[in-house]
Amino acid sequence: MKRVLSIFLAVLLVILQVPNIGFAYGEGNPNLVISNSNTYTAKAGETVSVSVKLTNTGNGYATNISGSLSGESTGVVYIDGSSHDSIRNLRDGSTGTLSFRVKVDESADGKNYSLPLNITYYNEGYYIDKEDGSREYVQPQKFTLTENINIRVAQDKTSPQLVVNRVDIMPSSTVNAGETIAVGFEIGNIGSAIAKDLRVTLEGLTNEGFTLANGVNYKTVQSLEAGKKTYIYFELKSSKTLAGGSYELKLDLSYKDVKNQAIQDKSNFFITVAGNKGQSSNLIIENLVSPTGSIGQNKEVDISFDIRNQGQADAKNVVITASSEDQSGVVPKTVSTIKLNSLAKGATEKVNFKFLTTKASETKNYPIKITVKYVDDLGKEDTVEQFVGVFVVAPETGDSTKGKPKLIIDKYSFEPQLVKAGENFEMTLSFYNTSSNKAVKNIKIFLTAESGATKDTEKAGNSAFTPVDSSNTFYIDSIPPKGRVEKTITMFTVPDAIAKTHTITANFEYEDSEGTELKDIELIGVPVVQQSRLETAELQLYPDAMVGQPLPVSLEFYNTGKVTLYNMMVKLEGDFQTENGSYYVGNFDSGGSEFFEGMVIPSQPGELTGAVLFTYEDSTGQKQELRKEFTLNVTEMPPMEEFPGEMPTPDDMKPGGIKGILKSKWLWISLIIIGAGVGGFIFYKKKKKEKEMALDE
Repeated sequence: MKRVLSIFLAVLLVILQVPNIGFAYGEGNPNLVISNSNTYTAKAGETVSVSVKLTNTGNGYATNISGSLSGESTGVVYIDGSSHDSIRNLRDGSTGTLSFRVKVDESADGKNYSLPLNITYYNEGYYIDKEDGSREYVQPQKFTLTENINIRVAQDKTSPQLVVNRVDIMPSSTVNAGETIAVGFEIGNIGSAIAKDLRVTLEGLTNEGFTLANGVNYKTVQSLEAGKKTYIYFELKSSKTLAGGSYELKLDLSYKDVKNQAIQDKSNFFITVAGNKGQSSNLIIENLVSPTGSIGQNKEVDISFDIRNQGQADAKNVVITASSEDQSGVVPKTVSTIKLNSLAKGATEKVNFKFLTTKASETKNYPIKITVKYVDDLGKEDTVEQFVGVFVVAPETGDSTKGKPKLIIDKYSFEPQLVKAGENFEMTLSFYNTSSNKAVKNIKIFLTAESGATKDTEKAGNSAFTPVDSSNTFYIDSIPPKGRVEKTITMFTVPDAIAKTHTITANFEYEDSEGTELKDIELIGVPVVQQSRLETAELQLYPDAMVGQPLPVSLEFYNTGKVTLYNMMVKLEGDFQTENGSYYVGNFDSGGSEFFEGMVIPSQPGELTGAVLFTYEDSTGQKQELRKEFTLNVTEMPPMEEFPGEMPTPDDMKPGGIKGILKSKWLWISLIIIGAGVGGFIFYKKKKKEKEMALDE
């Protein structure tokens, strides 16, 4: 039995150490705030319990939290018992309480007494990696928090006391950056006398946080009788650049009692901000229409497309330009710049540009560059670019027998049309001999591509595209006059290629019918898109649930791709009710991580299936989905009384009433089961010992 007790104590010791082992956060700074009222009411001669609620609003563990409360300077309000209390640790977002007892002397006057409170705490030590490969330990850093605890000594029928019963954040408890909200307060008089000349002042407003949307930062109420309530509200506007998190504001209550003595109390409250994540604009080019075939000299070229704002904020100062990269062959016919003051979120603007091929244009492909520049609602400037090719065929002039044949790429295509970084694609090229009477032969064509995305790959000389199972050089024996030859080559796009139109250069070396060596180049624009990539951690939930009882479902998710995911929404789906069943993330930046937790409330027993559904738009504007399914085993809620009629009554607790308990069959059944378990364990230990002794012999 001693051994069993030792094992039990060892396991208990391990369990007690789990909070210190399993939740080490490493580098990060905690931030403790007092999240309840700092005013308490007592009568002369009474002892009041003071509970200081601490909330960690930082991003790191707070450890070794120690609080010290001092008595009032005159000595009539003092600490009853220990003036120190501590909390072992608080992770970010969690709450703990420091408790004290305060004694009010019988001689204390009816007024407010201020007691200094000093709190110290530390962050966790962590290691940092140094350039020489060694690791350096950073010692825990000390933090302090000071506040006053107010003890309001009340006198019968002469002391009002105002408290904030409720704080309402409207229209939603979670605020978006740049949003206008209303904050309402229900104030009650729980004292024994009327409160006069009430003035409620909102403190903590800043341009970087919350400002008044209109009016002033205080409200006045002429009087508030004992036991009555009043309601006031302020309209606030959050900064557009406000980061996500909890923000503290304070409410100052100033009023007078029947003796016109001034009384003051402060209450703090928090506003949760979703931040400006997802509030930026995002313009994309859609429905691009341009000439698909060849076009002659001195011909009109019509290019049209749509600009759509798929972001969550208006785009301002939108400048759209379309410019010819080679004005010797293609020149603008209409204005080449269109300006929009703004483009609302979700709105689409159709634009059109006209160009003209020149009389001096040669037979080749002329690129036109489309550029869209804009400023989002957060003041950030962004640019979108797209290239369009116009293939011009010039008529042959003079004695065609003396002219040199020209080899060009008259069209090209990709499968898929939008090339994805990190994947293969097929590129089909059509080589066209523009001469009407001269063939070309011994044609050598080799392809070169521009460098990839990052500075590192550029230094290494890596290309954005590489051939697959073939060389970047191929040979064509000959092409007759006005003839075409098509070639298809499989290419691989490097995973870190920038999402834009990349250029592949086709270099030609060939001979005419007389054996004269000729050279030329053609440019091929390849539109590359980065694939969106959303990954999740393991779904956290209990597999068993009961009807009507909320069950938490949570998981962490990450944007592991190289592009932003737009308009992301996470929600619970299934035949059940939910609490916090949806979460709008907005624009989810590359490399970011988020956390979702919702409540599933089953309505009937049996096997219940559901899913956490992620929806978003990728960089091309296409809607994507990711579904994480789960299954629950739902049982009926057990009755409140498991053994109706057998519970001891008040009469059983009187002298002689114990006989009723002893007559309960459930008591004896329980004792038999416990006795059988203990007896079985002793029998098992005895047999095991006998077996060990037999082996020793």
